[in-house]
Amino acid sequence: MSYMDFSSWPREQEQTFVVYEQHAKESQSKATMMGAIAAIGLFVLLVGIYAGVEPEHKDYTKDMNMSNLTKKHKTAAAEEQPAPKAEAPAAAAPAAPAATDKKP
Repeated sequence: MSYMDFSSWPREQEQTFVVYEQHAKESQSKATMMGAIAAIGLFVLLVGIYAGVEPEHKDYTKDMNMSNLTKKHKTAAAEEQPAPKAEAPAAAAPAAPAATDKKP
């Protein structure tokens, strides 16, 4: 493999760094490969969990009175208002006083 010489160092001294450059390149390729394997493994795990675990279904609205939550039209609201109460019948005349035992 040929490396380009971009430094101002003498060629012999530059050649001593080739080993480190090769090691860095190999390390970079290993790290990329391990990262790709980890990403694929995590993806497979997450898809397996998503497909295999059934979510818990709860009906939070079963005990709610939904009629309180919906808007009503003005006409419907007027129809639902209770009719005015009729006046109470006139008070009954007081009962006749109880007869007392009077001796004539």
